[in-house]
Amino acid sequence: MSRLLTVALVGEGLLAVVASVWVCWRSLPLELGPVGRGVGMGLVAAVALGALNYAMLRLAPPVGPVRQIRTLYRETLRPLFSRATLAEVLGVSLAAGIGEELLFRGAVQGEWGLLVASVLFGLAHIGGRTSLAFGIWAGLMGLGLGALAAFTGGLLAPIVAHATYDAAAIGYIRRDRGESEDDKRLEMDSRGSDGPGDERGAGGGPAAAAVDRRP
Repeated sequence: MSRLLTVALVGEGLLAVVASVWVCWRSLPLELGPVGRGVGMGLVAAVALGALNYAMLRLAPPVGPVRQIRTLYRETLRPLFSRATLAEVLGVSLAAGIGEELLFRGAVQGEWGLLVASVLFGLAHIGGRTSLAFGIWAGLMGLGLGALAAFTGGLLAPIVAHATYDAAAIGYIRRDRGESEDDKRLEMDSRGSDGPGDERGAGGGPAAAAVDRRP
């Protein structure tokens, strides 16, 4: 088993264990919700999140936060996932979808509400100054996933949305070799966004933040 998959399964598995113990200890309500509605709404949400992410990477004006996210994508996420196997894509995506949704939308949101869960979800995706914008973006995604859980009456929809979005995002990275005109523009847009001595944040979730394949 690869290091990437091992870290994802262990890290996200620990999140799921913490969430399960928390929910049982506090007797919090934990429901999956209607299956058909959860799967359908989850897939729709994943498509919406994917479209927003693509617009952020390729279409949005290169203002400060957008440049920061593009730099993180080009210098951290693409090297990390560009050689991911199909097993790694599926394993990382399912582990993140289940582990993070159980913790943030199940335990934390059940205990302290949507806003606190979304803020903590965003903070969990910050690995340094250069990933601050990514953390804010993740927090906004957390708001959407939390609202989805409330709307559908359970965790199935956000789990499906999260796992499907992650799988699509990693699949996109696997096909992106950084040789297109868009990638040259991304590199130009991101120049000057990182000052000397800036810390590189891994992003990609609590488990993926511990993995770095760069030499």
